[in-house]
Amino acid sequence: MRKEKSLKHTFISTMLIAVAVIASLSVVTIWGCGRLQKAILPDANAAYLHILTVDESGNQKEQKLRLEFGEKVKAPTLEEQLDAILVQIGREVTTYSIEKIERSYDSLSPKRKVAYSGLSTCKVLLPALYSIAGTLISALWFYRKKLDPPIKILTEATENIAEENLDFEVYYESRDEMGRLCDSFEAMRKAMYENNRVLWHMLEERRVLQASLAHDLRNPIAIIEGYTEYLQEKAQTGSLSSEKLGHTLANLSAAAKRLSRYTESICDIQRLEDLEIQKRPCRLPDLLSDMTEDFANMVDQKWLSVETEISIEPCSIMVDSQILYRILENIVTNALRFAKEKIWIHAAFYDEMLRISVSDDGPGFSSEVLKVKNRYNLAVNQEGAHMGMGLIICRILCEKHGGALKISNRPEGGGQVEITILAKKE
Repeated sequence: MRKEKSLKHTFISTMLIAVAVIASLSVVTIWGCGRLQKAILPDANAAYLHILTVDESGNQKEQKLRLEFGEKVKAPTLEEQLDAILVQIGREVTTYSIEKIERSYDSLSPKRKVAYSGLSTCKVLLPALYSIAGTLISALWFYRKKLDPPIKILTEATENIAEENLDFEVYYESRDEMGRLCDSFEAMRKAMYENNRVLWHMLEERRVLQASLAHDLRNPIAIIEGYTEYLQEKAQTGSLSSEKLGHTLANLSAAAKRLSRYTESICDIQRLEDLEIQKRPCRLPDLLSDMTEDFANMVDQKWLSVETEISIEPCSIMVDSQILYRILENIVTNALRFAKEKIWIHAAFYDEMLRISVSDDGPGFSSEVLKVKNRYNLAVNQEGAHMGMGLIICRILCEKHGGALKISNRPEGGGQVEITILAKKE
């Protein structure tokens, strides 16, 4: 592919071409004006022969003939011309004289003087006009061809950004400095668009999370309010037995504890926003083998079985091992709540992404959860225990680590959580 000239080279080439054209026109103009001036002035290789003749009757006759002389090859000499003329006019000539033609401006007629002066002016004025016109035309061509199109593109892009519109593309086909500037502007636009998209996504997720938390908080609050009204009513009538009182107080305590857990979870999520990922070199698959060994002990305590498959060649990656452990611990703990007999853990590494899936043979995720599977929604089981906060925390941690979290159901039945973590090789 031929490399396109830079603006500097294009400008220099344009000016050199302009200089060459101006110089050529100036030379032609000066030469042409000089030729015309030479034609206006009398010929220096000519003379006038004054002839005075007297016939037999004594009558005089004067003639004036123009003679050519000089170094012309075919031209006769002055002496030969005189002999020829004398033969023609006879021998009655008494006197003759030769007058040289003056080749000077003073010898010209007024009209010729004006023409001669005009040509002299053209010799100076026209080259100057050529220089000015050539420079202006070259500059105008360079501006309209090389500067005006990208300037219009960048101006339009700036106006779009000022109007908070990033849904456009900055493209300029040239690969010169202005083309690279447009490419840089497009890269900036993409970065701004992506940042705005991420920010909007975060704000949207926060809005959904706040709405979901507010919805879940209503349940324990409503329970507490209901039991409080019940106790007040029974206390007024004095018909509350000790057994019913103990049962009511136990339910109030459970609702209060659930409300406390919600509050702690909200605080945890708030702290996650300030959490910074600290990547350090870690060896694979050794890191995952140590983690899955801990998780296997957790599964054994629930009288369940676990199947682990780590399809990773030995390598060193940059990852925050503590964050990764916290993510997997939350996912495995969530799977333990639903699994009937077995849990599967599979890990792979390719394209600088660490991919880990945790599956169980439980009932799987509900259709309501799967409809909004990429959002920070919460789920509550039949006993009223909170089920989605752990996954929300895992999703936030995955995104902070340059990855993502996806939930789905296995074709054979049961839920599956897959995480991806950006982990470049060292």
